[in-house]
Amino acid sequence: MTNGITERLVEFALGTDWERLDARTREAASTTTGNVLALATAGAIHPAVERAMAAVGDLGAGDRVPVLGRAEHTTPMWAALLHGIAAHAEDFDDTHPPTVVHPGAPIVPAALAGAQIAGADGRELLTAVAVGTEVALRLGLALTPHAMDRSWHMTGVVGGVGATVAAGRAMGLGPRELGHALGFAATQTAGLLETLGTMAKPLHPGKAASLGVEAALLARAGLDGPAAPIEGRRGLLALLRPDLAGPQESDASVLTEGLGSVWELESNEVKPYACGVVSHPIIDLARELRAELGAGRGVAEVRLEVHPLVPSVMGRHAPGTGLESKFSAAHCFAVGLVRDGGGPEDFSDTAATDPALSAVRDRCVLVPDPTLGRYSVRARIVTDQGTVLERSVDGARRLDTEQVRDKARGLTAPVLGPLHEEFVDTVFTVEKLEDVSRVTETGRAVLAPR
Repeated sequence: MTNGITERLVEFALGTDWERLDARTREAASTTTGNVLALATAGAIHPAVERAMAAVGDLGAGDRVPVLGRAEHTTPMWAALLHGIAAHAEDFDDTHPPTVVHPGAPIVPAALAGAQIAGADGRELLTAVAVGTEVALRLGLALTPHAMDRSWHMTGVVGGVGATVAAGRAMGLGPRELGHALGFAATQTAGLLETLGTMAKPLHPGKAASLGVEAALLARAGLDGPAAPIEGRRGLLALLRPDLAGPQESDASVLTEGLGSVWELESNEVKPYACGVVSHPIIDLARELRAELGAGRGVAEVRLEVHPLVPSVMGRHAPGTGLESKFSAAHCFAVGLVRDGGGPEDFSDTAATDPALSAVRDRCVLVPDPTLGRYSVRARIVTDQGTVLERSVDGARRLDTEQVRDKARGLTAPVLGPLHEEFVDTVFTVEKLEDVSRVTETGRAVLAPR
């Protein structure tokens, strides 16, 4: 006996109409989509994407759709993989604070691929992003913090389910087909926190995106799956919530309560810094301290009191690579204090070994405090002149719509050159497109081949 959670998610995904969404929900879908498409284009030059592109060729991918930010073409499913990796490679995408899920990187590429397969318009693409993101985030709420505490990477875990909803909606699957597709996604759920600081982490949203397209295509071809892959006795909730013995509807009410009227999507936030999100308040605090002390003043001791999750995922003290530095709270503090920064250039291999940053990192101590919120920091700083300062930040900075567009312009200009303005205008007004192929047409690399 099933409690119908999977069925209700399918009904929601296929029954949502773009025209009936309110302005705030539409804006959230548009912002998430534009930000990810810009990141996927800018990330096309990342070494992880270069290597994945070579692997795609070895795996026998066909030649059908353009890859954002590159000259090559590949199949929609492999394009989703590459776009997902590229969008998350710099850890600069988006975050749903309650779950620490980064939904855009797995879901937008899957929705784009599904829309390209179906020849859908921009409104359908955005609707697919909206419903796919909502399902992923609600599943994240049902699993948080239990799955994360057991070292599951939430983006990898829920991203494939959301990507399947997005791809299936964009491709026009029926209720039965989408239900089967969710079964294919649920049975392939994966993602380990052990991957933090390596290229395997952006592989999670890439694989989730390609999984979504694959699952939708398999279901469309007639493969069948379980009736209750989410809520079944041996389904996804039971596996990742071992504290529950056979989840009942009340245990997972967050998955369906207010579905279609209350949108977690609206709480999704675009990242202002290219690193683990729980360290963003630390960068804010360090930048405020820099403004207060002046660039020429140093620190002798830094005590950072943070939620226990922060040292768990951001505890690297002496990162050796740029990817590792993205998961070093001490490096994040140093970047804010020394450089007033937080962009991708501050988490490069060169920055990771910058002596000025290393010197500040060496003076930082992380102290876990379970009474603090996940996005809070309380600091005690001793300056090099012996002055003791106590400062705190509660909550991460959120970008407004124009700041997100400015971010997209800065990211895409090095790849698209003078055409980057047209691309940014296109991806932030997707609802106007009659054919979503316009996204990849305007997002082709125009600079010298790499």
